[in-house]
Parts: sequence; C-alpha cells; structure tokens
Amino acid sequence: MENDTIYLTLLIPAYNEEKRIAGTLEGMIDYFKDKDFQAEILVVDDGSTDGTRRVVESYQGKEVPVRLSGYEQNQGKGFAIKTGMFQARGTYVLFADADMSTPIGMFERFEPLLAEGADVVIGTRKTGHAYVGKHQPLLRESMGKVFTWLSNRILGIRVSDFTCGFKCFHRRTIEPVFGSQRIYGWSYDTEILFIAGVKGFSIREVPVHWFNDEATRVKLWKNVFSCLSELFEIWNNNRKGLYV
Repeated sequence: MENDTIYLTLLIPAYNEEKRIAGTLEGMIDYFKDKDFQAEILVVDDGSTDGTRRVVESYQGKEVPVRLSGYEQNQGKGFAIKTGMFQARGTYVLFADADMSTPIGMFERFEPLLAEGADVVIGTRKTGHAYVGKHQPLLRESMGKVFTWLSNRILGIRVSDFTCGFKCFHRRTIEPVFGSQRIYGWSYDTEILFIAGVKGFSIREVPVHWFNDEATRVKLWKNVFSCLSELFEIWNNNRKGLYV
C-alpha cells in the first residue's frame, strides 16, 4: 500500500454508471492534471451489469492515472468503498459519488485541515457556509435530518451530516477503520465515522457545496427500515466490543 509519490487517491464507487462516469472522469482528469501534487483516480465497479467497466477502461493511460477495480456481484456502496480503501495508494483517500454532487474543488477546503494533521475530514451540507445548489425533495431531506438525529442519539456521537458522499481519510486510518467495517448498506457512513471515533481518530467537518442528482438510486422507504436496523446493529457491535 505504501507509495510516497501519490498524495491523493480519488475513490469513486460505481454501480451501473455507464451514462455518467465518462463526464465525471473527464472533469476529474482536467482538475488534477495541473495540480502540484500527484493524484490517481480509482473506480471500484460494484458489480455493474452495464458498460461501466468498458467506459472506465477507455480513460486509462490519460494525464492522470485511472485505475479500475471491482467484482462480479453487487455488494453495496459500503463494500465498494472498503475495497477501494485497501487498494488506494495515496497518502489521503477521498471518496466521492460518481455524480460528483459535491464539486471536486471542495477538496481545497479540506487541505488546510489535512496539513494540520486531521485524520478524517468530511463534507457537510448542514452547517454555516455550506451551499445546497439544488435541494432533495422535501420528504427525502426531512428523513435525512431524522437519520442524522437518530445516529447521534443512538450512538452518542456528534456529526452534523453523515451521508454527504465526500469524505477524506489519511491512510493511517484505513486498516483500523475499514478493517473493522461490517455495514455495507445505507448506514456505512455512520459506521465508519463511529469506528473512527472509537479508535480515537480526529474527525473534522467542512461546509461544502452540494447539488442533488435526481437520478439517485436510493429507495426511500426501503432504506428507512434498513438504516434503523443498521444503526442498532452498529450499537450492538460496539456493545460486543467488535470495534475495539
């Protein structure tokens, strides 16, 4: 895993992203090619059944290294991120959604905190100076707030936005955090942040810009029940000492 020359790995979990991934990769390559640090883009294909892998492969050999990983059977976004974390070569690993609902330029807000030694830096849409350019439907947004409240209440932690898909981890956190990860469904964000806190890593939140993508694959009512179950699973795992 060690590679001193790569500063940042951008990790993108992808499931049936044939229509969106090309534009995302073009934007990321254009952003990173003129930076004064070395970056790589790692796409983890979460068992796609469309042409996602073929599109990603067509971008290999560009100015910025593009790597493709994956597996045959869909396992969930949390599993894709865990897989990518252990394959990333950067000192820092930033994972982001394939639709880039948080613009990659927001990473520049993370860099000062990383330079100060922060272990984990996460984007938030719910504090001052955050900007939501396009909101989710009211019901979905309200349920997201309820999920955040329940996560903090049940697990006893203080995070303003668990589900913003823009999070950066120093490589020293990868084995302790993702090696203990057990949730691969909707609550994977909550679990990895909870584990990071249990392990004593610092977590800093940064307000970001965010734009809702109406093509989201989150199934509202299905995930309401699964996330509640997963929150109690996290609580029970901790009670049994599985994160220590």
